[in-house]
Amino acid sequence: MSKFKVNLLAGILLFIFAGLAVSAAHPWANSPTCDEIAHHIPVGYVLLSKHDFKMDTSHPPLPRYIVALPLKLFMKINMPAVKAVWRVDDRSIFGRDFFYKYNKDPLKIVFWSRIAVIFVGLFCGLILFIWARALYGDKVGLLALFLYSFCPNILAHASLSTTDMTATCFTLLSIFIFWLFLKNRSTWCLFFAGSALGLAQMSKYTALLLYPLFLLLLIFELPACPKGKRGGLFVEFCGIVFISIIVLWAGYGFEFRPLLEDAMRASEKSSIIHNLLKNLPLSAGSIDNILFRVPIPLGAHLLGILGVLRHGYEGHGIYFLGNWSGHGHPLYFVVAFLIKTPIPALILLMLGAFAFFRIKIGRNERFIIFTIAVFFLAASFSKLQLGLRYILPIYPFLFIMAARSIEIDKRWVKAAIFVLAGCYIFVNLAIRPHYLSYFNELIGGPRNGYKYLRDSNIDWGQDLPALKKYMVKNSIPELTFEYFGQTNPSSYAINYSLFTEEERKRPQPKVYAVSSQYLEHVLWAKHIKPTALAGFSIFIYDLRNSNH
Repeated sequence: MSKFKVNLLAGILLFIFAGLAVSAAHPWANSPTCDEIAHHIPVGYVLLSKHDFKMDTSHPPLPRYIVALPLKLFMKINMPAVKAVWRVDDRSIFGRDFFYKYNKDPLKIVFWSRIAVIFVGLFCGLILFIWARALYGDKVGLLALFLYSFCPNILAHASLSTTDMTATCFTLLSIFIFWLFLKNRSTWCLFFAGSALGLAQMSKYTALLLYPLFLLLLIFELPACPKGKRGGLFVEFCGIVFISIIVLWAGYGFEFRPLLEDAMRASEKSSIIHNLLKNLPLSAGSIDNILFRVPIPLGAHLLGILGVLRHGYEGHGIYFLGNWSGHGHPLYFVVAFLIKTPIPALILLMLGAFAFFRIKIGRNERFIIFTIAVFFLAASFSKLQLGLRYILPIYPFLFIMAARSIEIDKRWVKAAIFVLAGCYIFVNLAIRPHYLSYFNELIGGPRNGYKYLRDSNIDWGQDLPALKKYMVKNSIPELTFEYFGQTNPSSYAINYSLFTEEERKRPQPKVYAVSSQYLEHVLWAKHIKPTALAGFSIFIYDLRNSNH
């Protein structure tokens, strides 16, 4: 196949990806999710326009810059200049005010923010194609891009104004450029490797894993490196790390201030740090002097890492296989991967793994295997297991592995790949545009997903359009709603009331809607079969003619 035809096919796949993502990004396909309203879009606008990096350090700034960029460039956004407006302890309060008090068209704001993330998704797909092609040839590159372009999990997060697609993109870019550096050892590759690594650090705190990953990959390069040049290789690696820190610092505007100066909840953070340093020979006054008076670079980033460590230590409410708990489970992501990845992709991955491991493992294979292992194991032993999105960065590497199935020189394998590709497209079209709620046939599809996993795996408050359609179709003027989300249902002309405490225990003859995340809040819901599902996350109970 000529180079022109290969590039043309890649372009067509990326065009299809963009079309599918835009169809899912429209707010009348999927309503704004919890994190878009409460966190990323409004916080991103503050970071981009006010440069107040310590107003929210829960995520690094790059994904938030990206989602806010269209608002800054192309829209007139209203927000009071008073700092106290966005400096509130409960971020969701500011988020709702940003969308519903200060601005008049929340759905338009969300749509254009999502478009920015779609461009990130396109860039990620392009990197995947270029690298897979460089590793194993045209056919592997095209098949890897095909798997990426039709993957429900990739499309789910490429069509939302959240952090996960950006983290996936720049993690892939960083590892690809580091591969180029080890292959070429040029000054330019060193510079770009450091820059890409810095951008990955600006994308998500889990990108810290790239430092030990790169060191591990470097160690495995040593046997092939002449003894006299091994020290130089480590010096160059230190240069990459140094450049990454400078790029990261640039992302915070080269802020150079004391760690807790102007920090949100400074006294609370001070107490935590005092507790961490209690065994050191430092007085409380000396510690406070350092925290509040000694300027340091990257203070906001360090506060964010501290917050993630604290959150990880304390845990979070996690639903797994029918039970709620406050800590993670080592099999959470194994199960999530097996039931949220399309079965055709799983089969191709098994075939690709056969092709992958049948020959000697070299540098190319180590990059794929080590990345998957490091990110998957780190997520599996974390207490923060709030969705498959936490392992989304490994999917491009899995697609490369799966695409190597096309190297198996067996007629039945070629036929199987063709059939599986058709099934993969069908799976995508069957779930579109409800990509976030996708579950495969191993558990009976997305209708049963809530029994196994919750949160961003199935319910992020995205199904208000489907609920409105059901109300119109069935002539329901009003309902009682237990909604997991920050979007105002009135944006979709949904007339609703909230559950009373009595209604949580015993229903009345009326119509109820309950988000799957909150099913346990309504005590009778597990005993009554729902009338319908709106999308795949909102359970509807039409009890107007019921004796319950």
